[in-house]
Amino acid sequence: MNLIFIMQRLKELSKMELSQSIRTAMRRATELALAEERRGGGRNMISCTVAVTWHHEPHKSVNYDGLDLSESGLRISSPTILPEGMTGRAIFNAGTISFNRAAVISWCRAIRDSDGRINHWEAGLRLL
Repeated sequence: MNLIFIMQRLKELSKMELSQSIRTAMRRATELALAEERRGGGRNMISCTVAVTWHHEPHKSVNYDGLDLSESGLRISSPTILPEGMTGRAIFNAGTISFNRAAVISWCRAIRDSDGRINHWEAGLRLL
């Protein structure tokens, strides 16, 4: 009798864990969609280098590939994860468009290859 009870309990726990995983995945997808919608204005595709000096390392500049630009910020590509909330100063100069402004990472997500391995990271850099 105890064995049957234990088996049923394990089955219930597995269902609960799966349900939590689905809820977590849906919440993350919703957060990403909302992050996209919070962006002000249209998005312009770009291909450029963005130099960022992070506040935790003010004497070092790191170059990132700029992917697209909007009025409120830009999407960048990075070989490493960039923690949400990290702040710094972004410098960008592409002829007619340039800025030197304070910035914050508003989101960061892994970009995976066809085998599911992380290829690189993309992040939203909001200009302040």
